[in-house]
Amino acid sequence: MNWARQLSIIIPVASGDLSWRALLPDLEPLKSNSEILFASTEELEMPQAWQGIPNVRVLHSKSGRAKQMNHAAIQATREVLWFLHSDSRFTPNTLSSLETTLRNSIQGVQFFNLGFFEGPALMAVNTFGVWIRSNILKLPFGDQGFLMSGKLFQKLGRFSETAPYGEDHLLIWKAHEMGVPVKAVPGKMLTSARKYSGQGWWATTQKHLILTFMQGKQELKRIVIKRRDKK
Repeated sequence: MNWARQLSIIIPVASGDLSWRALLPDLEPLKSNSEILFASTEELEMPQAWQGIPNVRVLHSKSGRAKQMNHAAIQATREVLWFLHSDSRFTPNTLSSLETTLRNSIQGVQFFNLGFFEGPALMAVNTFGVWIRSNILKLPFGDQGFLMSGKLFQKLGRFSETAPYGEDHLLIWKAHEMGVPVKAVPGKMLTSARKYSGQGWWATTQKHLILTFMQGKQELKRIVIKRRDKK
């Protein structure tokens, strides 16, 4: 798996979050070749099979997903960064799609199509909505496994550590502003939909739609004003 050696995988872990443990079996094929960085606010007790591996590290960071991902990205030593969430899960074609993409070289910001697990049946609607948002509108979110070169990540200004939410959304808007391609990897990954069960499907979906629209409206306005002022 020489293709995997160019990869630094970054996983932020919040205080009290144990979902990263269920991600380890999916990462197993990569742990001998890729650099895997867990950016955590507290100590993580790694399983014995994951201890003593030089390229698997737990980095202690200040709280906040953007801060944790930025902190790990600064210390990453490989050419390509792959940002995962701790509750990300792979499908049978995730790694094969990743391999194909890395062998063909990364183009701009790339992302995976998304499915959900541990949620209500109505998540099929969200799955379709995510496909439209990311493939048609070109606005993927961080749970879709952003994949890009470390140089591009720095050029985009990293994740905003001051935004109250949507640091992933803002990074994509920055990519659009700079003319950086945003495109899907021909594969799929999964993320947990537990909050939709716990907080209610419609309430959670509506909240995400409103926040995304408000933030997107502000970013679009900012870009339009900036381009107008340059004329």
